[in-house]
Amino acid sequence: MNVTGAKICDEGPHPETRDIVLPNQTESVSQIAVDIGGSLAKVVYFSNISKGGRLNFIKFETEKIDECIDFIRNLIAARRNPDSSDLNLKKKIVIKATGGGAHKFYDAFIDKLKVKVEKEDEMECLITGLNFLISEIPYEVFTYNENDPMCFEDTPNPTNMFPYMLVNIGSGVSILKVTESNKFERISGTSLGGGTLWGLLSLLTGAKSFDEMLEISKHGDNTNVDMLVGDIYGSDYNKIGLKSTTIASSMGKVFKKNIKQSVGNFRSEDISKSLLYMVSNNIGQIAYLNAQAHGLKRIYFGGCFIRGHPITMNTLSYAINFWSQGTMKALFLRHEGYLGAVGAFLQYRTKQRSYSFSEIFTVPQMITENSVNAYGILESTSTKLVAFPKLENLDEYQPDTLQLTDPTAQKYWIDVLERNLHSLVELAKEWTSDSENDGQNQDVQSRASSFDTLFRSHLARLRDQPNMYGALTVRSLLNLREQCLHELGFPDIFSKVKAAENKSALHKLPGLLKKVDSLQSLEDKIELLIDNILAGNMFDWGSSQIVKLIKDGELSFEAAKEKTNKPDKLNHTKKFIERIISKNKPPLKKAVIFVDNSGADIVLGVIPFARFLVSLGMDVILAVNSHPAINDITFEELSEVVASIAELDSLVAAAWASKKISVMETGSASLCLDLRRINEDLVEACQDVDLIVLEGMGRAIHTNYNAKFTCESLKIAVFKNAATATELGAHMYDAIVLYEEGNNNKPSSIAENITNSKENSNNSENTVSNGID
Repeated sequence: MNVTGAKICDEGPHPETRDIVLPNQTESVSQIAVDIGGSLAKVVYFSNISKGGRLNFIKFETEKIDECIDFIRNLIAARRNPDSSDLNLKKKIVIKATGGGAHKFYDAFIDKLKVKVEKEDEMECLITGLNFLISEIPYEVFTYNENDPMCFEDTPNPTNMFPYMLVNIGSGVSILKVTESNKFERISGTSLGGGTLWGLLSLLTGAKSFDEMLEISKHGDNTNVDMLVGDIYGSDYNKIGLKSTTIASSMGKVFKKNIKQSVGNFRSEDISKSLLYMVSNNIGQIAYLNAQAHGLKRIYFGGCFIRGHPITMNTLSYAINFWSQGTMKALFLRHEGYLGAVGAFLQYRTKQRSYSFSEIFTVPQMITENSVNAYGILESTSTKLVAFPKLENLDEYQPDTLQLTDPTAQKYWIDVLERNLHSLVELAKEWTSDSENDGQNQDVQSRASSFDTLFRSHLARLRDQPNMYGALTVRSLLNLREQCLHELGFPDIFSKVKAAENKSALHKLPGLLKKVDSLQSLEDKIELLIDNILAGNMFDWGSSQIVKLIKDGELSFEAAKEKTNKPDKLNHTKKFIERIISKNKPPLKKAVIFVDNSGADIVLGVIPFARFLVSLGMDVILAVNSHPAINDITFEELSEVVASIAELDSLVAAAWASKKISVMETGSASLCLDLRRINEDLVEACQDVDLIVLEGMGRAIHTNYNAKFTCESLKIAVFKNAATATELGAHMYDAIVLYEEGNNNKPSSIAENITNSKENSNNSENTVSNGID
């Protein structure tokens, strides 16, 4: 991506969704899909970038369909020269279209765009889009009520996704029962939907758009027009379980007054809220009755009627909870209005999809500016990401150790990232300045300032609405910071730091290995190796306290050893030693080590430990980030480091040559680790591992601290944040060495899930041209 001249755009009607302007980036669009409903036309398009692609979202009012057509025409016109070596750009664009408007406006698209338009079945696209979003995008699904807004659901285990019911609310309502990924039926529906509300409010209020109607409803009091149970009985009707505040008759007070009323006698705000309740309650009851009749417990609500509107979601949630007596929940979607468009996009079936998607929030979008939730661009990952095969229970696995649901914790972590922002900006400004001319240097300075502005704007938004981008966790905040750096053209601001630290550590390595090899006692050797890992893990540029020590020259490798504490309750070193030397248990054969930082951490800590495991006869996989994040080492860097160590040490050289030590990428660009989304090649290689090592604070404390496995595991890290340490009953610089034997009697087979995923790869939700090759 050409980020030269990148800046934050301050213009536009909605400053909360400011764009990042890339004046020198030529965007090439390879695939376009559109879902045209009675009210809105939703467009999804895949744009190619340097190492992948992005799925973008935009909507238009259907009555302004010419604006939609003009937008698509501009996308097509902006494609690069057809003589380009990019094969996708030599092909003619084919637009996938679904929804009623795909038929109604078919001729207009053909005449004005001069492209081929392929119509796709509306219901099939809805289901395909929903299956993709709920299985692929973390924190896509959430519940909502006014007392506990936006509780996010975990990505479902593929074996437990079905059956479910989709209530798609557009101009009308369609209710679909889904029993398999490509098996569904329309079981019901109603003509009383979004179009009904829009039409009535157009007649009864002065609102000009649906968004305006929803907005004024926030300020309404429906009791001025609705007849309540209390208006009839004077109190609750306890015998049949009705509260006095329950609506007995929508708009009933207007009739009860028994006088001819004009519209002007009632506030538009009150009318809007009354009719919103009426339509939403009606849909909620119909949905519940259908779910009950068909034995379904999971009910998803989609369509552009909801629009992230609190009153609408709360009403639907209340209706489902009330009628089901608390046995069912209404499930909402962040990409709620784009199910059909995404499903149409997924109908491109030229080849099996060899990648997954991650959500990028650098430029968040909202279905309306007053929505409580936002959605991001979906960016293709470099590899297909699937669940790690050794998790004890995929359904119960939760990567994040600390759920930032408490306002105090939310404020603390946002404050921490804001305080540390200045040092990152300064490092970004220094990133390439040594080799750049004045013009390029000025561009780097400008982009660094834009990064500062962009990330601060995100933090400000999250202070106000912490769950706007999904569940707020330490991991999500750190990932957002990395996304902002990458978006402004800083893929690896620590590259020079990492190179210098690797070089320094390699210089010290021969002496360290000599000391390890001189120990005759296996117990002493293992103790020293673990101490070395803990000392190396102290060199973490993600910790402000550690950065200060490094900059002040107060953190040598030996000083790091002295700083770390090993409290008994967190130190299972002896237990691990007993396992290694035990003659009553079969020897371990294969380990995977999820590694952390560059420099002393990997060179003086992890590699000597891996070398020791190889000496015991084990194969060792070093699992490493695919892409940069702070000073975490990457696949390319670690491959070079191991090759360099092989030149210094004959044991490593032999292991590297025979693949007893191998380096594999995780597919991640994060400081943390979500074991539900791991490079499928690594997953395949880990089917037979019997020891998992999670190393570093991001992978073993902030995430996976509570993770359980079906094989033996070792978690090694140092607390370098005081708040996290306190929360988990530890102190600053306390170390964890947590060994667990694992549970071989796992309740569900994740390996089967992976196999099933591959076998089902021909299904529409799993197949799509990547638009990259």
